[in-house]
Amino acid sequence: MRTIIKTSLAFFFIVAITTSCTKESMETAATQQSANQSASQTANDAALVTHSIGEKFGGGIIFYLDATKQHGMVVTASDLSVSGNTQIQWYNGTFKLIGTTSTDIGRGLQNTNNIVNAQGNGTYAAKLCKDLVLNGFSDWYLPSKAELNQLFKHKGKVPGLSATNYWSSTEHSKRTAWDQEFGGGFQFTDEKSFTLRVRAVRSF
Repeated sequence: MRTIIKTSLAFFFIVAITTSCTKESMETAATQQSANQSASQTANDAALVTHSIGEKFGGGIIFYLDATKQHGMVVTASDLSVSGNTQIQWYNGTFKLIGTTSTDIGRGLQNTNNIVNAQGNGTYAAKLCKDLVLNGFSDWYLPSKAELNQLFKHKGKVPGLSATNYWSSTEHSKRTAWDQEFGGGFQFTDEKSFTLRVRAVRSF
């Protein structure tokens, strides 16, 4: 009789411990699932956020958006300068063919990297943009011809743009590169030694 009672008690304790562990595991799993769902919902909500031209975002001011209005480009709120001088040359003192002939939207970053790789250290438009660290971002670049034109189209939403010429990162020849006049919007090819204004942009 004692043997039966001891066996029954042992069985009871085993069942009780197993039930407790199972309940704890289920509660932990439920908590983890809830946390995962919350994180997923937050990511989904962020993905649905749309933006507008002129909005302050991503370290600058939005001047271009793609069809989703979730991605685009921002520009610095002021012209770049060196010791207070906003007139910057395109080349680094020597005329050379870089090969950055791409004009399209989305190509300014590669253009800028190519220019800096070819020209090295110095004080010139593309290098100033690439070296810029502003509002927590360090991936700024000199806009391509088409990107610069988008900036001109929305110049009314961007403060401080001067009605004069700004450099693009699009090369025209060994001696010349494309720029845009922000009074009438005309695009020109000027000698790389000319000193023009510069705005840095970044994609998001």
